[in-house]
Formats: sequence, C-alpha cells, structure tokens
Amino acid sequence: MPRRFLSPGWVVGHVVVLAAVLTCLRLGWWQWDRAHASTGTGQNYGYALLWPAFGAAFIYMWTRFLQLEQLKDAEDADRVDAESTELSDDELAAFTGDGSDDEEEAALDRAEAAEAARRERLQRPSEGVVVGVATVGAEDDDDPELTAYNRALAALAEEDRRRAR
Repeated sequence: MPRRFLSPGWVVGHVVVLAAVLTCLRLGWWQWDRAHASTGTGQNYGYALLWPAFGAAFIYMWTRFLQLEQLKDAEDADRVDAESTELSDDELAAFTGDGSDDEEEAALDRAEAAEAARRERLQRPSEGVVVGVATVGAEDDDDPELTAYNRALAALAEEDRRRAR
C-alpha cells in the first residue's frame, strides 16, 4: 500500500470502512441469534446471511477505490514522465554534473508535477454531453397567449418584489 493511503484523510476512510464492516458483521450475528430465538423466522436467517454480504461489499468497494486511485496516480506519473522527457537542450544542460543533487531535485520536481497534474485533473470540469439550446425567435412574440402569460408572470414577480421590501 502506498504511503499516500496512510495520510490522515485516508486513515479516516479506512476506519470508516472498518466500522461499517464490523457493524454489518454484528448485525448479522444479531439476526442469527434472533433466528434461533422462539420468535425467529426464516427472514432472520436471510438477514443473517445478507448483513455479512454487505460487509464484504464495503471491503470490495474500498479496495476497488484504492486500486482506481493507484491507476490514476500511475497515469499522472506517465504523463509527467512523458512531459519531462521532452526537455530542451538548455534544460538538459542544467541537469548535467555529478548528478547527486540534480537527481534529487528532479525527483522532487517530478513528484510535485505529478501532484499538480492530479490536482488539475480533480479541478477540471467534467466532459459531459453537449446539449442543444433552444433560442427564442421573433415568431414567439406573435403568440398573444404567450405574451399575455409572460405579462402576468412579470406582474406577479413585481408584486412579490414590492411585498419583500
């Protein structure tokens, strides 16, 4: 597990998932006890099996979420590596030397660039489906019912504004 998943925010997520799983297991145990009581029914047996399945679903979803985060990080790192390999001659000359400090700085720069790329990806607006927009044309003004309706709405809005003062 990468160190990133041990930061305080991620630890809270781990604890929440663990609490949810333990709660599901406890509820399953309770339903199992209810099924064996004198008032127990077959429905209690069903819930006794269902609650642990919910707990397993929590574990599956959390591990899948962590895997997807690792995939996104790898894609960001690949993109940063691709961008960093396209250095100009001047930038390449700046990295020549004994390599000890420069390599550390380059590693830090790559890490910062990966983090910046991740933040950019999170802040980027979603690329949704383009929806057509209807426009109001001059032919709509010819409809007397629509014009009267719009006037009535405007009058009601004006009345509401006056009352609000």
